[in-house]
Amino acid sequence: MAKREINILSLAKTNMYPNAMLGSGMQTITVSRNDDIYEAFADIAQTPDGVLVCTYRESMCHSARPWSKVIVRRSFDRGLSWGPRQVVVERTCEESEAGKGRLNCSRITACADGTLLLIVDLLWRGTFAEYLEPNMCSNLLFRSTDSGATWQGPEETGISEGIVPSIKELSDGRLIVGVTEQWPGEKGEEDFIETQTVYLSADKGHSWEGPFKIPDPEVPKINDGPWRLNEGDFVELDDGALVCYIREDGERVCGWKSLSRDGGRTWSRPQRTQMMHCLGRPSAGRLRSGEIAVTYRVACGLSTSLGLYVETPAEALKGFAGAMASETQEDYRADAEARFAFLDNDRSLSPDSGYSGWVQLDDGDLFVVNYVTDDAPRAFIRGYRVGREDWYLYPEGAIDYSPPFDREGKYYEVAQEMARKQQAV
Repeated sequence: MAKREINILSLAKTNMYPNAMLGSGMQTITVSRNDDIYEAFADIAQTPDGVLVCTYRESMCHSARPWSKVIVRRSFDRGLSWGPRQVVVERTCEESEAGKGRLNCSRITACADGTLLLIVDLLWRGTFAEYLEPNMCSNLLFRSTDSGATWQGPEETGISEGIVPSIKELSDGRLIVGVTEQWPGEKGEEDFIETQTVYLSADKGHSWEGPFKIPDPEVPKINDGPWRLNEGDFVELDDGALVCYIREDGERVCGWKSLSRDGGRTWSRPQRTQMMHCLGRPSAGRLRSGEIAVTYRVACGLSTSLGLYVETPAEALKGFAGAMASETQEDYRADAEARFAFLDNDRSLSPDSGYSGWVQLDDGDLFVVNYVTDDAPRAFIRGYRVGREDWYLYPEGAIDYSPPFDREGKYYEVAQEMARKQQAV
C-alpha cells in the first residue's frame, strides 16, 4: 500500500481543520519516478530567487551500470511540482565500455552570487580492486548562472583520488570539497582503508589545493579492522570554524565529526556524534536559527531509513579540546542539545535509500530530497516538506530538555511545573 501523501499540517495552518494533530503533517512529494530506470543519490540547492534545483543520477542499478546520466529537475513552487528532467552529463553503454568512465554521485550548491555549482565523480575503473588503485576517478565541475536552466562544463578539478564529493561555499567566498579516498589494507580488499580528505579553492573552483586529510579517531574501536571515515559534509560556524560530519563504515556504530579552525587545512581528531548508525552520506547545513541540521542514511539491521539530526552550535563543539571551559571526555554527552527524527523508512525487500539533500524554505520548513525504493521496482526520488513541529514542539534556536526529576523527592511538584511549561510552549 502506498503511503498517504497529504499535508495535514498545512490544513491545520489554514484553520480548515483546527484540531489536526501537529507533528503528523509532513508532506511527501514524488520528485521523479520512472519504474524502468534507477534514480538515486539526490541533492538539492535553492537559488536566491527561490528556484529549487534537484540533482540525481540515472542508471539501471545502485552501481552506475550499464550507462549513467546526471539529471537536474527544477521547481518554481517550493517543491510542490517539478519540471522536466535535464541531462547535464551522460555516459552511454558504448562510452563506458570504451573506457570513458561511469558517473557516480552528484552534489549541488548555490553560491552567494547566485551561481549553481554541480560536482560529480567520474569512475574510470570497473572492479572494486581497481577502485583501490591510484587515479581511479575524476571529479568534474559544472556551473549554471541562470538558476539551473543551462549548464556549462565539465571542468576538470584535478581531484582524482576521491569519490562521492561534497561541495560548499564558505563565508569568505572560498569553495570546499570533501571526497573519500580508498586504499588497500594489509590484506588488500579484505581490510581496505577509507579516508576523508578536503580540497579548497580560492578562485571559484578554477584551481584547487589539497588534499588536507582528516585523521582517524584516537579512541579504540569496538571491533577489529580499520577505520573507514567517508562521505563527509561541512558546516561553518559563526566564528569561521568548520565542522565536518562524517560517515563511518568500519565500526558501523555512529557518525563522527572533525573540527578545523584554520579554514579547512588542518583537522582535529574526530569525535563521536550521536548520529546513530550513520552509514550513508550526511548532508549538513545551518538553519536560519543557527542550529545545525544533518540528514543521513540510518542503517540498522537490513533496513535503510532517512534520519534528521539537529543540534546547536554549542553541541557541535562539545568533545573538542578547548571548546568548552568545564567539560570532561566522560560527561560531555550527558545533556545533549540535539534532537533526532526518522523522516522515512524504506520498506522494500531490497532497501536502498538515504542519500539526501535539503534546503530551508522562506517559511522555515525544510524541503528534503532522498532516493528510496520502497513500493517501487527501482529507486526513485522522493521529496519531503518538513516543519519544525514535525520533529520538535519548541521554538527555533534552542533545544531544551526538562525532565520531571528532583533529588529532594518533590517529583510531583516538578512534574506539574514541567507540564505547565510545556503547555505554555
